Amino acid sequence: MSNNLSERHYGGTFCMSKAGLAEGTNAATIKTAAPNGAGTDYCIDGVLYHKADTDNIAMTALAEQADNTTCLYLVQINASGTVSLVKGDEVATEDLANDEVIAQWPEPSADNCPLGGFRIVTSGSTFTSGTTDLGAANITDTFYDFFAVPPAGLLA
Repeated sequence: MSNNLSERHYGGTFCMSKAGLAEGTNAATIKTAAPNGAGTDYCIDGVLYHKADTDNIAMTALAEQADNTTCLYLVQINASGTVSLVKGDEVATEDLANDEVIAQWPEPSADNCPLGGFRIVTSGSTFTSGTTDLGAANITDTFYDFFAVPPAGLLA
């Protein structure tokens, strides 16, 4: 008898559709804009949830990121649909460019599903989530959508 993947599977926390993470319309916000326009489906411990596309999601206020660094921020969601951030460890952008370090994704908080994340590179200024506009001068942002947190970090 073949296993059709329907037997004895429990739990699981992952994003089931592309969230379309991007900078929000207002300063210091992010948004979800699923490519299909239908919102994002996600699963926490085997239970399915849905979040409609949302603009101007306030970013969680986290510790300031220093100048000339690169940092990965995890975007996560809980069962109530509350989106929050987890800040990774900052690395010197020069060290990253020279392949001396790898920027690692942080882990989601308990009972949260990773939707995606973004990379912030500072060059001539600092960055504070929840305060600094993602479109500010000297800030470069790159967004990523996840199924789950990637096992490897990012190189330069």
